[in-house]
Amino acid sequence: MNIRKLFLVFAAIFIAGIFSTEQSAAQNIVANPERPPMFMGGPDAMNTFISTTMRFPDDAFARRAQGLVVYTFVVETDGTISNIRPVRVADPSLDAEALRIIQAMPLWQPAEHRGRAVRAEATVPMFFTINPYAIRNAPAQQQTNYARTDLSIMENYAVFTIVDRMPQFERGNADLLLFISRQICYPHDALEQGIEGRVLTSFIVAPDGSISNIEIVDGIPALNAEAIRVLSLMPNWRPGSRNGVPVHVRVLQAVYFEIN
Repeated sequence: MNIRKLFLVFAAIFIAGIFSTEQSAAQNIVANPERPPMFMGGPDAMNTFISTTMRFPDDAFARRAQGLVVYTFVVETDGTISNIRPVRVADPSLDAEALRIIQAMPLWQPAEHRGRAVRAEATVPMFFTINPYAIRNAPAQQQTNYARTDLSIMENYAVFTIVDRMPQFERGNADLLLFISRQICYPHDALEQGIEGRVLTSFIVAPDGSISNIEIVDGIPALNAEAIRVLSLMPNWRPGSRNGVPVHVRVLQAVYFEIN
């Protein structure tokens, strides 16, 4: 009887251990799922949702506030969104509007990994811009953290963040990372102080593939300038397209600095 009881206790602990492990695994976020989370209907549907839902805040318009707002969040296994946090902010009112849009989104298609739905992060950029005719007489503002700056692009063209076919480095992402790593000249001061990490940037890829308006989204002061310099050396990309037509697209790109 004692042996039987001992066996049952051991079995109960073993089953509880399995359940606890599975529950813990379900709470984990998969960094690189085989199929990432996606807005229902794809990028074009998401772009339409954002553009039709967005309401430019009156106070932000009065201040001539513009800029890129980037949020990241977790897409749960049931498609709901949680853990929303800002990666790049522009203006309190614009940030709040971007957050409102994300909170209003319908269910996403969850990520899949090894044949099952998993929790995974998604990042959504939104660019707020004012009609150039409304600010023609406004004083020009000093721009910082930009390279190849061309304000006429943002004033005269629609700049998308999500399109049917996103821009791509001519020889693919692997070659892009290789290009960046070969071009980096580690800043001396950062090297001496042991500063390393990720610099998140954005830039616009034009319909002809040219690169402009390189900006720091989430940076490291000692490394930002070098990240901009490296990206300014990139050759033309394959342009993005919407409904089969090449368009201006704002792209997010991380530049990693690591001291070997």
